[in-house]
Amino acid sequence: MMYQINDIVLFQFQNKTLHGVIEFADYGGALEHNYHSYDIYVEDENCLYKHIPERDIVKKLW
Repeated sequence: MMYQINDIVLFQFQNKTLHGVIEFADYGGALEHNYHSYDIYVEDENCLYKHIPERDIVKKLW
């Protein structure tokens, strides 16, 4: 896995680039997925984005 819990990252979601903090890391992905995924909290929206594929994370910040 490229990222860890508490990493601040930029990620793509529905043609938007958002920044948030990784809250959970799913090694090998969630059920029915075969890729690593992450749950990322976006404070500006007070929203937790679930099962974001590792390939959709643009980069780690700070």
